[in-house]
Amino acid sequence: MTPELRLEREQVEPTLRPLERASMLPPAAFTDQSVLDWELSSVFGREWICAAHASAVAEPGAYVMRELGDQSFFVIGGKDGRPRAFHNVCRHRGSRLFEQEEGRVRARITCPYHAWSYGFNGELLGARHTDGLEDFDPGCYGLVPVRVRVVAGLVLVDLDGAAEPAHEVVGELRGWLERYRTAQLRRGGERVYEVEANWKAIAENYNECLHCPGVHPELNALSAYDSGEEVTGAGAWCGGSMTLNDGAETMARNGGHAARRPIAGLEPRELRSVYYFVLFPNALVSLHPDYVMLHTLWPRSAGRTTVTCEWYFEPQTIAAEGFDPSDAIEFWDQVNREDWRVCELTQKGTRSRGYTAGRYTTHEADVHAFDSMIAARYLTALRSNAEVEA
Repeated sequence: MTPELRLEREQVEPTLRPLERASMLPPAAFTDQSVLDWELSSVFGREWICAAHASAVAEPGAYVMRELGDQSFFVIGGKDGRPRAFHNVCRHRGSRLFEQEEGRVRARITCPYHAWSYGFNGELLGARHTDGLEDFDPGCYGLVPVRVRVVAGLVLVDLDGAAEPAHEVVGELRGWLERYRTAQLRRGGERVYEVEANWKAIAENYNECLHCPGVHPELNALSAYDSGEEVTGAGAWCGGSMTLNDGAETMARNGGHAARRPIAGLEPRELRSVYYFVLFPNALVSLHPDYVMLHTLWPRSAGRTTVTCEWYFEPQTIAAEGFDPSDAIEFWDQVNREDWRVCELTQKGTRSRGYTAGRYTTHEADVHAFDSMIAARYLTALRSNAEVEA
């Protein structure tokens, strides 16, 4: 049963006005657990979400496990080279199958409770002491599948199974991901953060650099906060570019000097830019001249989010002698932590009796675009509720 969305239409509609007249999302969207419960059910539970990069499940038996509220699923590499996704639950007595967020199993998936076992395609392979049961068909007790698609290197899952086609959601962002060879890149580093802030506050922060001069002086020294351009196109995403300053070749330590060759095939303009995109709802994709950074957001409560941050490089770059991604990882680890601090301050502030929904500035078009995506979903639900009540 879908949780009730405890917002009022009058609170949401101002966000959908043009930027010059719009107001931000109401405070309850960030602080009310019932709103997050609705989002977990109706957004994360019914739309495509980014589970991982395709390289994480490229090998047979390699898996990633993800949790959203009380739901858990995993994606595992098949023997035929295709990933498959399933609900993370044994068909015997409901035990979770995987507890680690990623790993690899050799030949089969085995339940840690009573050792029922499954193939990488979800087929039930072994269930002891069921031979004498009446009307027990092993073919009816395989793992419950989850719809999965890989688009330009991103593994997308649809827990509901009825979301619109994944390629339409990714839309024209796909061209950017393919341009930066996202599917061919491989992971060179990872950081996982626990942030005491709502997932939307983190996405909003990512969508603007108005805060960069005061919060990120090192980043602002490499790229001026107002140097970028908005990028638009079909699909459920928003974002834009920032131009690297003279002398800077990427976002990294050492004054932005690139210690690696650029991603193959980029044009001169792309070698001077960094592109930041949000694929709604939970993927933040940053395209740099020499690497791609991927954040995925995993809401834990109205005021807490797990953020996984990963860095992807050309396979030849990783294979080269002396490969060291620390200049990029340490740079962004610092920037990330600076971001989390102000997001946490915002989370605290939105609980104040003195706060009402603020106004956007003219430098927050992408924030408005992101907020409009969630506000449109709120409004659709609220209108449906009103029609039922009528």
